[in-house]
Amino acid sequence: MTGGLLLLAGLVLGAPDAGVAEAADAALRAADAAAPAGPPPPKGPPPVARMTCAPNPVRIAEPLVCTIEVVHRPDVTLAVNAPAGAEPEKGAPPVEAPGGQLKSTRRFTLRPMALRDVKVEGVQVVWTEATGGQATLPIPPQRVPVKSVLAGETDPKFRTFREPQVDAEAFFAAHGPLPYYKTHWPALIGTLVALGVALGIGVGVLVKRWLDARKPAPEVWFDPRPAHVIALEALDRLERENLPAEGQVKAYYVRLSEIVRAYLERRYRFPALEMTSDEIRARIDALTLGGDARVGIDDFLGETDLVKFADFDPGDAATDTVMKLARGLVALTRVPDVEETPETPPAPEAAS
Repeated sequence: MTGGLLLLAGLVLGAPDAGVAEAADAALRAADAAAPAGPPPPKGPPPVARMTCAPNPVRIAEPLVCTIEVVHRPDVTLAVNAPAGAEPEKGAPPVEAPGGQLKSTRRFTLRPMALRDVKVEGVQVVWTEATGGQATLPIPPQRVPVKSVLAGETDPKFRTFREPQVDAEAFFAAHGPLPYYKTHWPALIGTLVALGVALGIGVGVLVKRWLDARKPAPEVWFDPRPAHVIALEALDRLERENLPAEGQVKAYYVRLSEIVRAYLERRYRFPALEMTSDEIRARIDALTLGGDARVGIDDFLGETDLVKFADFDPGDAATDTVMKLARGLVALTRVPDVEETPETPPAPEAAS
C-alpha cells in the first residue's frame, strides 16, 4: 500500500494536468490489487444463537455448564469461541430443526472459585457458508451469581438419606443409594486366613512385648474422659474467646478444625490430626458409620477447607453456622452413655 501511494505521488508530480486523474486511478487499482483479500461477506441470513448457563445461581467450586444452541442452514459450518478459562466439550453432530434447518449444540464449563458473580462474555459464533462467505455472531454476555455452600442457612441440619433436604436427586447422586449391608463371604474367609497367619507370629510379638515391658517407660499423662466431653469443653473455650470479633477468622477455623480432628482421633483411633481431609473421608468411609455421620463429617471438612486454604471470607453468620455443625457432629457420633439398671425392690413378705 505504501508503494502504491509513492507511485501515485510520483505520477501526480510528473504527469501533465490532463492525465492526473487517470494516473491516480491506475495507482489506486494497483494498490488494491496488492492488498491481501479477506473472506467475502455471507449472502444468506445469519443463524440464530441462544446461550443458557446452569445451575443459576451456582455454588462455589461447582461446575457451571453453558450451552449454546445455534439454528442454521445446512450449507453453514460453525465455530464457537469459548471465554478464557473455560473447558470446552466435544461438539455433537447437528440435528434437524423446523423449516429444513439444522440445530448445533456446543458446551463449555466454568468453575467459580470466589464469591463474586461469574460474567460469561466474549462468546462468538463464527459461521461460514459453503461459498466462502464468513461472519461473526456475538453472543450477549450473561452474569451468574455465586453462593456459598451454606448460604442462607441460619440453623443447618444434617442431610440424611430419609431427609436429603431440597435437592434430593443431587444428594443421592453424590452419596449413592441407601446403604445395604450383606455378608461378604470372600472378605470373611480372607479375614479368617489372616487371623491364622497372625497366630503363627503371635509368639514373636509376645516375646517382643515382654522385652519392651522390662524397659522403664516414661510416664505420659492421658485424659481418661470420653472423647466427646473433651471436644465439647474445647468448643466452649473457643467460643468464649470470640476470635471472629477480633478479626481472626482464619485462626478461628483452624482451631475449630483441630478440635474436631482431635475428637475423631480419640473417638475412632486413627491419626486424624496428621491426615488430609481426603484421607479422613476415606478412613470414615471404611468405618461402620451411619449415612448421617458420614455426610456431616464431609460437609464440615469442605466448609473449613475453604477458609483454611482458599482465603475465603465466610462472614459472621457462617462462623456461627460452622460451630453448630461441629457440635452437631460430636453429638451425632459420640459414644452413648450406659444407662444403669435400677435395682429390683424386694418382694413383700407374705402375711402369716
